[in-house]
Amino acid sequence: MALLGLPNELLTLIVSHAIPEGFESLCLACRRLHTLCKPFIKQHNVLRSHFRNFNYYEKIVDPSFTIRTSFELIARIAEEPVVARYIQHADFKMDLRLPVGKRLWLMEDSGYRPDTVRDLFASSRYLSGTDWQDYFTKYERDLADNRYCQAAAAFLLTLLPNVKSVVLPSSWTSDKDTEKLLEAIVDHARQPNTTSINASLSLLITLKTSFSLVTRQGFVLNKITPLLALPRIRSFHGPSSVSHVGARKPSSPCQLLPPSVGETMEIAHLLSSNLDGPAMEHFLRCTPRLKTLVYSHSSKQVGPPWDICALVTAIVKEAGSHLEELSITTHDFTGKIALGTATMRDFARLQKLEIPLDLATCVIRSAAELETKESIGTGSVADADQSHADLLMCDLVPASVTRLFLRSDEWGHGDDGHDSIGLLEMGDGVPRFKGRPQQHDRTLETMFQGFAEKKDSQLPSLKEIRISYPATAGEAYKAQCKNLLPEAEKVGVTVYLDGGRYLSVMDFAGT
Repeated sequence: MALLGLPNELLTLIVSHAIPEGFESLCLACRRLHTLCKPFIKQHNVLRSHFRNFNYYEKIVDPSFTIRTSFELIARIAEEPVVARYIQHADFKMDLRLPVGKRLWLMEDSGYRPDTVRDLFASSRYLSGTDWQDYFTKYERDLADNRYCQAAAAFLLTLLPNVKSVVLPSSWTSDKDTEKLLEAIVDHARQPNTTSINASLSLLITLKTSFSLVTRQGFVLNKITPLLALPRIRSFHGPSSVSHVGARKPSSPCQLLPPSVGETMEIAHLLSSNLDGPAMEHFLRCTPRLKTLVYSHSSKQVGPPWDICALVTAIVKEAGSHLEELSITTHDFTGKIALGTATMRDFARLQKLEIPLDLATCVIRSAAELETKESIGTGSVADADQSHADLLMCDLVPASVTRLFLRSDEWGHGDDGHDSIGLLEMGDGVPRFKGRPQQHDRTLETMFQGFAEKKDSQLPSLKEIRISYPATAGEAYKAQCKNLLPEAEKVGVTVYLDGGRYLSVMDFAGT
């Protein structure tokens, strides 16, 4: 090994510069290198244990490593730059979310030096011209006021060359300065011949936003999508991604960002979200390699009904050729559902599917409505073809699916019978209804009509079905669920009646 021909002085210098990325490899290479590495081992192990999987919390055993805000982490990196290179998994969710006292006083008591932080901002390649001065001013101002600092949280993302997963702060907001900085980060990370040492976030695989964002103003999807253009991004968890009603063009990530956005993404979890069909279509057009899509719809506001069929149609159109796992559910949804129709027959590779029974209810009621129109002579050629409502599973389960999850939520105590079935309403010319679980026994009956006879020809791959079976569900629904067991068993399909939604069962990629 030519390296061992060098004198110890040079080898020691090489070892010190290899920390942390290549340090352990050198340490294990041979006895001579191990001897040279030995003085660094203890400190390396300490820094790795404290910073490799980083989050903000109190270190009771070693208070000197207590870092509970972006202010402190930036100050620590300014004093000891190697710390940033140890961070591989960064959970910034709790940035100034807990009572932390006067951080400026505590930092000064620990030896905080503003000049080193100022130099860190001034030397940043991501802040052009005098931008660094604005960022440093905001840092000092918000530190003195003991409040969350978006400038500090955003600047922190420019300091992490080896990070592989990031959870953004719960208080994260988006402004023009933040968007500009994110674009600069992506620009540097996408430069040819980029290495992890000279570009922050160039190794990032997983990006998550914090759930509590949805309780505030919501999190606009296109405000974070610049980071989806990072060269290795594979998984995105956006629990409060929303699209603005009446502002579809501005909320389209593809219209505002270069084609590189989302090109490497394989997993997207859009939880407690509110995306309409066009917004979902734009998002999926940006993610041609997407294999897993987990979407839960949430809306408590008075507004247009949820067009779930348009959402499904958009997903089939843009991801039907490559999607392998799809989950569509609701979370805190109290709105109405627009009557419509959808089919999933064009999914080519989908293996795992989760849908709400309200989707099947929507398709069934739409077919019944069309039949009523035709019977009284008011139907028109413009009405969509509803023939698939008579097919097994209402044509909502592709032939490739092996595992199916059917969701029935929002059961309350004493909910039973059919007296609560939502009546059709009209609004802006669109028929709509209130999704209610009391309809789901009839929905299951229609979906599984002739299951044993049709299964092999229409759903040859299906092996497992899981159906929501909450303790508070109505007796008619429970009886219908139990009736499915012997019918499915005849054709080798296992049916599970689940009392809850368990992650070990719902093992979609990225959960």
